[in-house]
Amino acid sequence: MDLLYPYFLTLHLVCAIIFLGYIFTDVVLLTPIRKYVGDEIANKVFSVISKRGVRIMPLCLALLVLTGGAMISRYIGSMQGYLQTSLQIFLVIKMCVALVIVLMVIISLSCKFLKFKNPLAQVIHPVALILGFIIVVLAKIAFYV
Repeated sequence: MDLLYPYFLTLHLVCAIIFLGYIFTDVVLLTPIRKYVGDEIANKVFSVISKRGVRIMPLCLALLVLTGGAMISRYIGSMQGYLQTSLQIFLVIKMCVALVIVLMVIISLSCKFLKFKNPLAQVIHPVALILGFIIVVLAKIAFYV
């Protein structure tokens, strides 16, 4: 595992940048332009971006979960313990917050593919952006506390 850790870490960071960058772009940059360009143009822009996003983001999120799981096994497990150190506690909290994002994505994608109205449609990106920011902060704090 120690040999693969740097590769998992690099892939994890690249996927996190892509995932949070996409959500940041939607929430902070694209959503406010609706006021200036109107609903018709904004809807066209959103539809083009979301078509690509729906293809890329599930893979990105899957790689985030897999690489995160592989990396967390270095710090948490039967040999290392589960909640004995502050690092382990912060990583478990980080993992739980990440699972909330994963659950929201699963619900949203299920609604999209089953043609149901998505109950999370209006809040998923702002909430995921906030939770993603919390995850990044927790990751940094975990290794310095």
